[in-house]
Amino acid sequence: MNTLTMGTPLPQGKSIFGSSYGSRPHVGFRRVTTQHPCPVCGGKKWCQVTQDGRLAHCMREACGAIKQAKDDGYIHVLIHDDTLAMSVTRNANAFDRNRNLKTELAPLEIRDAVYSKLLELSPAWKYERELVTAPDGLLARGFAADDVMRFGALPACVNERDALAHRVNQIVADELPLYATTRGGVTVLGVPGFWEGTGGIPKLGRPTKYRSPVLTVPYRDERGNIQACQLRFPFVGKTKSSYVWLSTAEDKLDKEPRGTSSGSPLHFALRAGSYINDLPILITEGALKAEAFVALRPTMRAIATAGVGVAHTEIIAATRGRDTIIAFDSDHRQNKNVCRQLAKLVAERAVDARRIESNASTGIVVWEGAKGIDDAVLANLHLRVLDAAAWFQNLPNESAEEVSVVWQNYGFAPDAEASPNDGQEKKA
Repeated sequence: MNTLTMGTPLPQGKSIFGSSYGSRPHVGFRRVTTQHPCPVCGGKKWCQVTQDGRLAHCMREACGAIKQAKDDGYIHVLIHDDTLAMSVTRNANAFDRNRNLKTELAPLEIRDAVYSKLLELSPAWKYERELVTAPDGLLARGFAADDVMRFGALPACVNERDALAHRVNQIVADELPLYATTRGGVTVLGVPGFWEGTGGIPKLGRPTKYRSPVLTVPYRDERGNIQACQLRFPFVGKTKSSYVWLSTAEDKLDKEPRGTSSGSPLHFALRAGSYINDLPILITEGALKAEAFVALRPTMRAIATAGVGVAHTEIIAATRGRDTIIAFDSDHRQNKNVCRQLAKLVAERAVDARRIESNASTGIVVWEGAKGIDDAVLANLHLRVLDAAAWFQNLPNESAEEVSVVWQNYGFAPDAEASPNDGQEKKA
């Protein structure tokens, strides 16, 4: 193979992999700019990209490169087929005009198809050491090997994520040709986490390198369709694990053009054929926590919200007429802000129950010795389910005052004289 250096076109009839492209005109490199940063490292100086968007000569990032350039830097493949390459020049002007526009959210069936293919092509098992068997990995949280297949992963390197975005787009376009035609062949735009790179090339995730592969956690609706995904960045060095939506925020469109926000949908966790319909539905924070709980207690169902104050209206609609228990982290009693949100949810469910003349109950799960409900179940800790009055009686003064104000605003008055010994406490 001939040495490929900066400014040198591919030999006619040959690709960097030795396959035939046919006769091609000379295509040189252009410098990256603030408006068109390096698609590999995100830098705005020194790096270069071919005019047709097929190759990048990155001066910083070696991860995923096909070779090191003779005059320093690394050569990365951005586009692997002629069909998509032909669209680069055609879409370049439209890209420049629309780079800061938000793309309308894709229909649920499209999001489910794209995310399902993403999980299939890049499963969590692909990075077993980092995401599955690590001290804070999936197995340590109580998941069995079969449960791990529910999750995916995003590579750390930008160009590997780009190749993944291209492959997903290609497969879904083949499976949904009519929809692909309406989108100009780019089926992934409108699916949160995907956006448009230079010349219309589909890209995935942040335009910078991650410190390590990240776990992809799907948020499914009540029928199992994937609505959105969260990313869990693992514990690295002194940096704690964190969660972010695989999504483009409104103020990030300059860096991720044509991206889309995911919103904050609910996640429904259950094991079909295993759960008992008469058991209460558990409400907790975060899809991964809900999935871990259900993996350990498959007879129950769980609904996860992205935060204690998020999507109360949707939670009430999803649990209407059903007994429900709320399992926010065990330290919520010392956090008056969390207590306020929990009190609101209890009162809102009570108001809704009166409106539809339902006797559905709302309990609060408490325990000692672990933060999350999944950790508590994994450690086989004693779980208690309190009614609203009993829960209120056990709150610190500052939190109790906050809850009192909320309940007064809703006209909600649980029996404050009742005690756990009168039957308000149950075992979970």
